Amino acid sequence: MVAPLEGFGLLVLFLWVWRSAETEVIGIIGSSIELQCCYPEEESLNYNRNRIFWQIKDRFSCFVAGYFPNENMEVHQCEEFKQRTLLNEPKQGSASLQLSNIRIADEFIYQCIIQKNTNGQFKLIHNESISLKVAANYRKPVITGPVQLGEEIMFMCNSSHGYPEQRLYWINEMDNSTMNITVQFTKELDGSFTVFSTLKMKIASDIKLGCTIEHKQLHQNITTTIELKNSKNSPIIDNKYHRRAAAFSIPIAVLIPFIAWISWKIYKHSLQTTYTGMVFYMWSRNF
Repeated sequence: MVAPLEGFGLLVLFLWVWRSAETEVIGIIGSSIELQCCYPEEESLNYNRNRIFWQIKDRFSCFVAGYFPNENMEVHQCEEFKQRTLLNEPKQGSASLQLSNIRIADEFIYQCIIQKNTNGQFKLIHNESISLKVAANYRKPVITGPVQLGEEIMFMCNSSHGYPEQRLYWINEMDNSTMNITVQFTKELDGSFTVFSTLKMKIASDIKLGCTIEHKQLHQNITTTIELKNSKNSPIIDNKYHRRAAAFSIPIAVLIPFIAWISWKIYKHSLQTTYTGMVFYMWSRNF
């Protein structure tokens, strides 16, 4: 009964060591990255007694890159990695691989496998896994608006060409009023994402908002802000005071021209009366 438990313990230990050996790296779309493979032994690696090759985990039909003594490895290289890989010259403790023009489709777990020729047979001496996560910077968010919707106004924010999906959020720097927010991601033909968000809020005299796209993998936040003061370009303020002012302004606007017209008629009539009197006086004198 003891032997099976001991075997199970060894299996758990083996799985823990295997998982701890897997590291994660971030590659930017369109750029290059070096996948490190560190061989812990002190002896140097060389092409005469070692096989060094990289493969995608659980894919055995082709290699990403590699070297077998006296063999042409290009015949066995995966089609999508041709002209994009460079296996660095083996040296003490390292057998790194350079991958250029990174694509979204390159997101895999890569295995570095090193074998050593011992008495005419190649035996495994090192197996290391590296998880490649692909990322792309989102463009600076663009804010448009406001658009008035009754007693509310709406702003729009969008950003594109990012990968993978990330968090977009708004910041109201004036107060903590409630904002109605929607966020929608769209996958483009090249695999990148475009994000579109709307924000609805109560009309206010002063508005200062920020739209932020947060990229956790790249440890990057990109923010665009918009600020509207109480001016001609600001949203219309709809409250009771303004409605009363508008109601009083209508009769006053009609009354002022009417008063001016009456005043002009009185003034004109007075001029005509004075002029007629003068003519009559002069005519009677000549007679």
